[in-house]
Amino acid sequence: GGAERGRRWRREPRRLTFARAYIDVDHSPYGSTGIILNRTQSWTLAKHCPEVKHDNLYWSLLSEEIVGVGGPVGLEHSSDRSVIALTTKEQIGMTEEVIPGIYRVINLDQLAKLNAKLSGPDTLRPDDLTLFVGYSGWSPGQLQSEVDAGFWTLASASGTYVRDCTFKSVMDTIVEPTTGKRVP
Repeated sequence: GGAERGRRWRREPRRLTFARAYIDVDHSPYGSTGIILNRTQSWTLAKHCPEVKHDNLYWSLLSEEIVGVGGPVGLEHSSDRSVIALTTKEQIGMTEEVIPGIYRVINLDQLAKLNAKLSGPDTLRPDDLTLFVGYSGWSPGQLQSEVDAGFWTLASASGTYVRDCTFKSVMDTIVEPTTGKRVP
């Protein structure tokens, strides 16, 4: 059977780049793309993407957010750089639901411009977003071949599970044993 949208993929530890990775995947006739949910270098968006504008308060706040490493594609050059934002909150016209309870920001620049002027319970704040730089990609049929070869384990995705395995949630649960303080 073919790979499906809304599934969570767990990489078996056979290739270092993706060992123990949890990936949310989309498919098209051109191939499959996904983001690694549980990887970070504890870098801010500003460090990963120094080209990010700071032309309003929203972007300034976003630039200080810790970002995940979504994959090896779109990391190297600013002209190719990819920034993906996920959230558990819907903002009409700005997000699309990718699995129940998890939304992807359609256009981060438009969201930042709009929300720099808005406030209220239906407005996404920078800290409502989980940001990823880069993504993972496969040519048509490549991901299915890797599944068939046993490189990936397929599991149903739920919004709660995806939220709980993102690097942001994992980071919030890591504490220094002697002090009890969260480890950045």
